[in-house]
Amino acid sequence: MMRFLPQTNRLLLPSTSSTACGVNQLRMTSGSAVTSSSVSRYEEAVRLLNSLQSNAATIKKLRGQRENLQAMNLPQCRKYLESLKIFDNDLNALNIIHVSGTKGKGSTCAYAEAILRHQGLKTGLYTSPHLVHVRERIRIDGDPVDEKTFAEEFFHVYDIIKKEHSENMPAYFKFLTLLAFRIFIKMNVQVVILEVGIGGEYDCTNVIEQPKVCGVTTLDYDHISILGSKLSEIAWHKAGIFKKGVPAIYSPTTPEAEEVLLSRATDKSTSIYEAPPVSAYHFARQISPGISGIHQFSNISLALQLVRVWSEKCEFALPGIEKREITGKGFDVPLWMCDAIELCRWPGRSQVVTTDGNITYLLDGAHTPKSMEACSEWAAEEIAHLKKEKVKKILLFQCTADRCPSTLIQYLKPLGISQIVSCPTQLYSSVDKSADSTNLNASKDEQMDKAQQCVKSWKESMDHKVSEDQMKVFDCISTAFEFIEEQASSQEVLVIVTGSLHLVGGVLNLISNNTHKKLV
Repeated sequence: MMRFLPQTNRLLLPSTSSTACGVNQLRMTSGSAVTSSSVSRYEEAVRLLNSLQSNAATIKKLRGQRENLQAMNLPQCRKYLESLKIFDNDLNALNIIHVSGTKGKGSTCAYAEAILRHQGLKTGLYTSPHLVHVRERIRIDGDPVDEKTFAEEFFHVYDIIKKEHSENMPAYFKFLTLLAFRIFIKMNVQVVILEVGIGGEYDCTNVIEQPKVCGVTTLDYDHISILGSKLSEIAWHKAGIFKKGVPAIYSPTTPEAEEVLLSRATDKSTSIYEAPPVSAYHFARQISPGISGIHQFSNISLALQLVRVWSEKCEFALPGIEKREITGKGFDVPLWMCDAIELCRWPGRSQVVTTDGNITYLLDGAHTPKSMEACSEWAAEEIAHLKKEKVKKILLFQCTADRCPSTLIQYLKPLGISQIVSCPTQLYSSVDKSADSTNLNASKDEQMDKAQQCVKSWKESMDHKVSEDQMKVFDCISTAFEFIEEQASSQEVLVIVTGSLHLVGGVLNLISNNTHKKLV
C-alpha cells in the first residue's frame, strides 16, 4: 500500500542566503551570463519571432478556412524541414516520446523528462506555452536553452526559410517547432519528449514518422472552435499522433472518447493500452510528487508507462525495472524513480509563492473545466494547509480564445473569494514586440471584453449580492498586480491566479522582477 506525502515545492521570496536560488527558480533560469551584443541579438530574434504571430483579425478570418489550412499544415512543415536539411531519419534518431491530450500534457512530459534525465540521458523537452521566456519551450537536460544558443539557431533557421519561402513564412508555433528540431539534433540529445500544440492530427509536431511511444493525457473541452465540441471529436484529433507499430498509452477517459481512441488505434495498426491508476504501482518509499495536487497522479502513471515503453523500444535498461512485454500494467517503482518524481518541477502549475510582504500567491494555469475543478480542490487544500482560511482572498482570473468564463469560474465558488480582478494577458499596457511575453493573437479590445465577461460570470455565480468594489477590471497584468499590492499594504492577502497560463506567466514575471529589485 503506497502513501503520498504532502507536496513541498514552495517558494518563499525573499529569504536569507538561499534567496538568489529561489529567484532563479522563479525566473525559470534566465540563462548564463551573456554579453550585451548577444542580448541585443536575442531581443532581435524574439522581435522577428513575434512578427510571425497572427494578429487577431487574421486569426478570425482564418478560422473560416480551418479545414483547408489544417490539411496544408504538415506538407508545409515537411517543405521547411527539407530546406533545413532535416530528414525523417534525423527526427527518428531523436527517440521521441510524443504526447497529446487536453489536461496534464506539460506535467506528464515534465515527469517523463525528469525520470529519464535522472538516469543520465541527455534530454530534449518541447512544450508550450512559455511563462516568462520563450526559451522555456525548448529545454536541454531540463533547462531552457540559453539566449546565445537560441539566437544563433534562430537566425540559422530564419535566414534559410526567409530565403526559400519568403512569401510563406511559418507561423509562430510552427517556426518554434522547426527551431526545436534543429536544436535537438545539433545538441545530440538521446531522447526528446515532444508535446503537441493543439489537437494532434494536423499539429506540426505530427510531422514525425516514427516516435518510440505515444501518449494521450486526460481529455477535456478546449479549443472547441478547432477540435469540435464533443469529446469524441476531440479524441479523434488527439489520436492523430498514433503511428503504425508504435505503442500508445492513454489516461482514463469517457466511454465515447475511449471508443474513438481504440478505433483510431485499430485503423493505424497501433497497439494501445490504458494507463493504470497510481495504486497499481508499488513505490519503493513514500513520495511527495514535485508537482502538487491529487490530479497529478494520473499524469505520473502515464509518464511511468511512457518511460517504461520507451526503454523497451530503445533497449535501454532502467535499473530496478524488469524487462517484460508491454502490458500497460503497474510495476515496482525503484528509489531512483521516486527521487526523480520528487525532483520534477513545473512552474505555473499548482505553485505556491510567498513574498516577504503580506501576499501569498496560489498559481495554476488551469483553463478547462476538469483542470479548473482540480485547481479548486488543490487551492482549498493549500488554504487549509497554510491556515489562510480567514485571510482576504482575491481571484486574479482571465480566460482566452474560445473558452467560456462561466463554465470555469463556477468551480472556484467554494474558496471564499471576496474580490475578483481580471485583465488582458498583456504584461504592460503598451506592446513591446521584442519582449518574450508579447501575444498578438487577441486584440486589446477583445481581451478587455473577455475580462468584463469574467467578472460578470463571477457575479452571476455568487449566491449573494456583489458590490462594484468587489469586481475590478484593469488594462494589463502589471496594473492589476499593482492594485493587489496596494490591497496588501494594510492587510494579509491570498491571491489565486488561474484561467490562463499567459496570465500566470505574467504574474510570475512581475513577482520575479519585484523581488529582484528588493534584493538589489
